[in-house]
Amino acid sequence: MVSWGILWAILPITFGYLFRHGKWLFLIAGNNTAKKPYNKESLLAGRVAGIIMYAAAVLVILVGIPNIPTAYYYVFAVLFIAFLAGAIVYLNKQLIKMRK
Repeated sequence: MVSWGILWAILPITFGYLFRHGKWLFLIAGNNTAKKPYNKESLLAGRVAGIIMYAAAVLVILVGIPNIPTAYYYVFAVLFIAFLAGAIVYLNKQLIKMRK
């Protein structure tokens, strides 16, 4: 039987796919005024946002696994937050490099 957590992972997987392929980039904060064709900065932000969405889907799937000790949930949350911080730093460094 498929748990609801795994079914809820379909949404971030879909958004991740669309962001990584340059679709729906207006949904990303700061890109709401972007016009097609998107510039390189918008496409980079979309690729990073897509990877973050994939990581969110993995987190949703891991949380949806039954009978996991509670301590693992905290480990998953800390790892996800560390991943988000790393992705944000990476994106900002790449954007600064592109603007020079």
